[in-house]
Amino acid sequence: MANEGKEFEQELHAEFLQSLHEEKIKTQGERANYITSKFAFITGLFGLGALKIGVIDFSMLLYFIPLVAIGYDLYIRAADLSIKKMGAFLRSNPQAGTTEIEQAWEKFAAENRDKLAQLATTLFSFIIIIGAAVFIFLQQGSHKPTIFWVGFLLWFIISLIVNGLLWKSHRDQVKKLDNYRE
Repeated sequence: MANEGKEFEQELHAEFLQSLHEEKIKTQGERANYITSKFAFITGLFGLGALKIGVIDFSMLLYFIPLVAIGYDLYIRAADLSIKKMGAFLRSNPQAGTTEIEQAWEKFAAENRDKLAQLATTLFSFIIIIGAAVFIFLQQGSHKPTIFWVGFLLWFIISLIVNGLLWKSHRDQVKKLDNYRE
């Protein structure tokens, strides 16, 4: 009877690990899809923002580019942190039942993070924000009133600050997960 209980527990444990690995793979795919969607959506906004058909000017769409980029970055980073949480659990929890090789891999991955990958999303969003600002600046010309330029600069500076703060927050959360010990 006790053996049956242990076998059942081992089966549940194996199913849990299998589910966790499947969730990790699914989340990696989601993260990749968010990145691809971000590129497509931003490209579309730039294209529409450049259009002027008769009296209809779509340039106001350019102001939404940082918002869209940062929104996608939140989803990308949430998926990334979810993946890293699973890795921290598998690496650090003795009850996880992972093999020594898997624990060693998770430890190696945490100790040798690709710093450029963490920075890539932020750099791309930074470039997008600057590109949108330059495009808006070139479209608007210098004939706008001072109040417009104050609003423009506020939009630009706030967008850059939020982008930088999101990067710092993500970096800090990854460091915390990398140092996680049960």
